[in-house]
Amino acid sequence: MVSTSSITVLALSSLALAQNAPVSTDSPQGVTYVAKFVPNSKSNISGTVQFEAAKNGSVLVNVDVQGLPSQGGPFPYHIHEKPVPSDGNCTGTLGHLNPFNGTTTSTVAAGKEAGDLAGKHGNITTSPFQTEFVDNYISLNPDNAAYIGGLSVVIHASDNSRLTCANITKEDAKKSNETETSAVTSANAAGNLVANGFVAGALAGVVAYLI
Repeated sequence: MVSTSSITVLALSSLALAQNAPVSTDSPQGVTYVAKFVPNSKSNISGTVQFEAAKNGSVLVNVDVQGLPSQGGPFPYHIHEKPVPSDGNCTGTLGHLNPFNGTTTSTVAAGKEAGDLAGKHGNITTSPFQTEFVDNYISLNPDNAAYIGGLSVVIHASDNSRLTCANITKEDAKKSNETETSAVTSANAAGNLVANGFVAGALAGVVAYLI
């Protein structure tokens, strides 16, 4: 039988190991990571959780998901410590990212598990669902213990069963730039068409007047 004193020692040891996470200020600007959820035979959930550097070097998180079940919520979601395995089994992502031994019971964000996005910023409560926030305790810098690249995001039911999961991958900067350039080019082209229309209309008016 385990004595009360032994339990007390173990509890105190756990508290000693736990520590508040440092604020991350080292995420590089211009870098984007995203977890993309795709419907499958077990889930209708789709959407993205996107991560990019905030102005203070922490991480700006944008959540945009839909297709969640009508029952079983609210839906916690977390960054897990392993990527989704090739067979797609979300159990293979293991536990939450937790490099500083945070706890789910901490009353401050710095004391929670780094990957506990729902614990720090709230559960997914509707479908569709969209929110944006800055998380000061994760990082996009590979040298930081709280680096999230190559890990995964798991969406749970309220009973903590795993509904769906997706790997956090780095967006192709070239592709993003091409998309932005294409949008600017299209806008410029539309502007030129409008401008040319005005010029053509003006010239037609002058010609009509001269005739």
